[in-house]
Amino acid sequence: MGIILGTTDGVWELNDGQNRQLGLSGKYVSHVATHEGTVLAMVPFDGAYVINDDGEALVWEGDARACAIGPDNTYYVGTEPAMIHRSHDSGKTWLRSDKIDELPTRSDWSFPLAPHQSHVRSIDFIPGEPDSVLVGVEVGGVLLSKDKGENWEELNDAVDLGDARWRFIDVHTVRPDPLQDGRLLAVTGNGFYGSDNGGQTWERRMEGISLGYTVGLHVNPDVAGELVVNAGQSPPGINGLVYHSRNAGHSWEVLTDSALPDRYARVPVVFFADNSSWIATNDGQVFRADQVQGPWSLVGELPAAINAATSLSGPSSTVSGSKSPAAINAATS
Repeated sequence: MGIILGTTDGVWELNDGQNRQLGLSGKYVSHVATHEGTVLAMVPFDGAYVINDDGEALVWEGDARACAIGPDNTYYVGTEPAMIHRSHDSGKTWLRSDKIDELPTRSDWSFPLAPHQSHVRSIDFIPGEPDSVLVGVEVGGVLLSKDKGENWEELNDAVDLGDARWRFIDVHTVRPDPLQDGRLLAVTGNGFYGSDNGGQTWERRMEGISLGYTVGLHVNPDVAGELVVNAGQSPPGINGLVYHSRNAGHSWEVLTDSALPDRYARVPVVFFADNSSWIATNDGQVFRADQVQGPWSLVGELPAAINAATSLSGPSSTVSGSKSPAAINAATS
């Protein structure tokens, strides 16, 4: 498979400049994952779907928001209200991660907008720790399981941000650096944060970033410390920019190129895949570069807004957030 894209009109594949729709025509897809020819796609207020050579099938019903497929082919679905559901048999049966309900701050999780339910925004895995599951919750924080989702801990207690501490709990994406043990990276409603000790302490790193509402984050799997982040003006990330760092976020520069938009109406999807850098936009455009610094070129155009993208078994890069049924209907009509 090539690049898998979740859009306001189903799931698409981009391969060698050619795009084709894989399934879920007419559905708003907020998150995607792929592994060994299977695509797992999330449709808010509807459920989790599997797309493969046999077609498409609903495998989990509910308000599905984020997903991942583990190295052992375990399916993980993150929902609203914030919860992780997992399947060890390709979606035939599911286990709810009940221990999340026992976390110390769980009763305090609340999203500012009605219906005020927190939701899972990202799911990832720590390289070298095959049983790990790393989760970002808006609004809830960073969660870590070391046993495939059975038990959980919060990685928020040691964050010392004074009056802004509550904003850090507004986690949009959290990822490990696959080339640096112990390094975790997070984008939040209050900017970018990094940890070099496995999330025991965090540092806000905003040198060079002028927009504080950071949404999407991806880590170069081939270059230690190289990151791309998108950021915009307040929710939902309008009038956005893309930022690039070579030093794990200690400093940033705006990513510009003659082929790229000067600004993005909505923060774009940013990711690394196939030894390249990628940007996918709300206008359906897909840009690619061999290196982040460019040169960039337009390599694909879809007839729908792009919400998420992934390749192989890597994590999905996404701009999805809390969506109301009315907003989704408007986006797909």
